[in-house]
Amino acid sequence: MKSATEVLIVGAGPTGLMLALELARQKINFRIIDKKSETSQHIKATAVSSVALEGFGDFDYATPFIKTGNPTHALVVYAENKLITHAPWVGIESKYPCYFLIGQNYVEKFQEQLLNQLGAHVEWGVEFKNYVDKENYIEASVQGQQTEVIHCNYLIGCDGSHSSVRKKGNFVSKSKKYPSHYMVADLVVHGDFNPGHWYFFLAKNGFASISGLPDNRWGVLVSLPKTEIYEKGRQPTLEELQQYFDGLSPIPGQLSDPRWISHFHTYLTSVDTRQKGRVILCGDAAHQVSPLTSLGMNSGLLDARNLGWKLALECQGVSAKGLLESYQEEQEQTIKPARLLSDMNEKSFSMTGIISREYRDHLTELMMQLEPAKKYFGGLLSQTKVSMTKSPIVDEFIGLPIHWSSTEHLSANSSCLRAWAEFGKGPRAGERAPDIYAATTSKQDNTQWLFEKRLAGKHGLFIFLTSNNPSDDLKKTIHELLENIKIQYGSWINAYLVVDKKSTIENTGLAEIIIDKDHKIHERYGAAGECLYLIRPDQFVGFRSIPLRWDKLKSHLQTIFYK
Repeated sequence: MKSATEVLIVGAGPTGLMLALELARQKINFRIIDKKSETSQHIKATAVSSVALEGFGDFDYATPFIKTGNPTHALVVYAENKLITHAPWVGIESKYPCYFLIGQNYVEKFQEQLLNQLGAHVEWGVEFKNYVDKENYIEASVQGQQTEVIHCNYLIGCDGSHSSVRKKGNFVSKSKKYPSHYMVADLVVHGDFNPGHWYFFLAKNGFASISGLPDNRWGVLVSLPKTEIYEKGRQPTLEELQQYFDGLSPIPGQLSDPRWISHFHTYLTSVDTRQKGRVILCGDAAHQVSPLTSLGMNSGLLDARNLGWKLALECQGVSAKGLLESYQEEQEQTIKPARLLSDMNEKSFSMTGIISREYRDHLTELMMQLEPAKKYFGGLLSQTKVSMTKSPIVDEFIGLPIHWSSTEHLSANSSCLRAWAEFGKGPRAGERAPDIYAATTSKQDNTQWLFEKRLAGKHGLFIFLTSNNPSDDLKKTIHELLENIKIQYGSWINAYLVVDKKSTIENTGLAEIIIDKDHKIHERYGAAGECLYLIRPDQFVGFRSIPLRWDKLKSHLQTIFYK
């Protein structure tokens, strides 16, 4: 049997489902297959980052995750039975400023529900077998109730750490196995634990953590002694887990009613390239970090969002040359912090020597008392500080600060000194664009988030005005810029004017007017003078400029769109 599709996604875990969602809302012809019979039934990964929640929010579908998940508000660390830190999450600049614990089973369940609402579905019980690269297309063999050969323009491997797509494509990967060995479980815990806290126990003989999950359940992780060897097929028991937990946790807890108990070793793995022609790897198929980072699943979701909008433009035939290749360069930058944390956690949590433990415990206590360190840690876990500033498809133009006065600001090549200085405080090209709760569409409307239903798979062009009574020249510049966007890129870019509540600018129908009543949006984006930000569908700054320059914006757009 033969068939054809634009994109074949192999693997319906969180990464594959996220990519499917991105393609479905762009009306791209795709298929997603998985050899399993249904979504995961066990928790596996537990944490959903703030940035991951923002991704679901972009589909207007964050509510199921928020209602079901358990929001944690602080990290509690014990060392050698002593409480050394109780640190509320800080440094999370997001609509969701906490850390949600929910379980991979719920993530996949909600993703599949949304995918079905968008008119697509997963083909369960269909296994990827092999592929042949025909240069102009891929010929993939799959096995369901019958053998099928699928002709596709792109084959995307989202099939996890044991990826068949990676193996069949002979992708070169390097991997190191950490010496640690862990037991993990989803169960009921009776003890003095607060579900709003995430507990870390640094003990003499190892490490343990406990965190609240949906349905009044808990996720428990314990390190196993290096002498403990689990033969293949051996199933950990509740009694064993209780014994190890008692030896590591300074807070007594009675474990019961396990839905799932497992054990695992940890690895750090990466491929030398994520793309070979029309074959691309995503998520754990491309990189694997220690589960102790809580960033494995979240990094895969970030991969899918990055690749999704680019792949959609490619399938629509409007992408610039090299756009798809930028996925490799950008996501290698975003995964670096996770790799660093992976090594750091594994080394720290496995320390059992007296001197090394003392050093670790004192350093942890000291670091978690420092506000910059807490903010860095919060930004790292929430993914709000990930960036791709070295990407070949992000750019910015900052005019020289020749004029001191903002009244002289509008010039083809310059900006006033104050505006230039303030612009440097805004998010740079390649950094995540912060969502601000300060937007209204009229002077009476309720406050909204800046990106509320304003990206939804498209680019957003945000033009910031600081003059309440703009000159004719400024009006002309804005009108020409918006008109060019509407005529040439109207199908892919939504345009907005961000103005002060006293602004007299008229609505010409070329852009939605957003009123920044308290000036918070202008302040966060460093908009002390007329400037613009182009926000990508994955909520990163693709381009920014001060002053408004159509020629500079157009040059950037030519790196994204073939027009």
